Amino acid sequence: MSYYDKCKNARAFVVLLAALIALLLNIKYKRELVESLIIVLIVIIVFYVIATVAIKLIDKIARMESRKVDIEEEETEEAAESEETGEEVKQ
Repeated sequence: MSYYDKCKNARAFVVLLAALIALLLNIKYKRELVESLIIVLIVIIVFYVIATVAIKLIDKIARMESRKVDIEEEETEEAAESEETGEEVKQ
């Protein structure tokens, strides 16, 4: 399961929190209903895009780290096997 799948709810939480803050600020500054709804809609779209990009970047970085660990483990296993057989380690 990728990090992207694990964080689906985090994206929704970020978007809803941003919308709530925007809505509260609209109430505080006593904006008209239509203007307030437009602002909240824009906030929702912007934060949805930001959260989606952030989660994809985090997933990509996590995959790169796991590949790096896998490569290091393979090199360690190859070195151990070649030591057992008495061969030189190729680098």
